[in-house]
Amino acid sequence: MKKIQQFVRLSWAEQRLFITVVGLTAIIRFALLILPFRWLQPMLGTQMTESQLEVDKASQHKAQQVGRMVERVSRYTPWQSKCLVQALAAKLLLRRQGITNTLYLGVGKDASNALIAHAWLRCGNTILTGSQGRERFVVVGKFSDGDW
Repeated sequence: MKKIQQFVRLSWAEQRLFITVVGLTAIIRFALLILPFRWLQPMLGTQMTESQLEVDKASQHKAQQVGRMVERVSRYTPWQSKCLVQALAAKLLLRRQGITNTLYLGVGKDASNALIAHAWLRCGNTILTGSQGRERFVVVGKFSDGDW
């Protein structure tokens, strides 16, 4: 009941974004489960390039709203919406708005020395999704949506 009340308190625009993110994370999670990554790779942007570090304040504000909403929604989805799903969802939403961004893919080792992966999304000089613990990972891939 409390979650419904929180949703109702959101502005109409935030409710619309919330619902969009729910649907988008479901589609992305399903796609990641059934499609080979090489088929998804072309939709990620230009490989091994980075977007600009400075964006206008309005774009930065919109990007931060998207990042916060993606992270918020991902806590409540019945499917796994971990770092890669979050980064892809935010990336696609920013692309639709014409806001430059860079998706990073990194690898590292956990406490038991097993290989682990992480993804995060940057817009301007702000990490929108996946910021926690990213410094433990070595970047092995990056994809940017260029300057529009």
